[in-house]
Amino acid sequence: MGDLLIRGLAPETHEELKRRALEAGVSLQTYVARLLERSTAVPALPDWLSGLEELPRHRSVSGATAVREAREELP
Repeated sequence: MGDLLIRGLAPETHEELKRRALEAGVSLQTYVARLLERSTAVPALPDWLSGLEELPRHRSVSGATAVREAREELP
């Protein structure tokens, strides 16, 4: 497992993180580690957007039509 040291963090940010960790009942280290894990569990926006380019295009149906048809299928 890697280590991370953050220098120059604003005192207000540090205090808020400590407060939230206390509220969550975990250490500051655990709280921040969970934040970072959640943040990296999903692709970064540029990666996600570039992945959209790989999806097949369906130009024969407009987005509005697709949404309308999907709504009609709902119970």
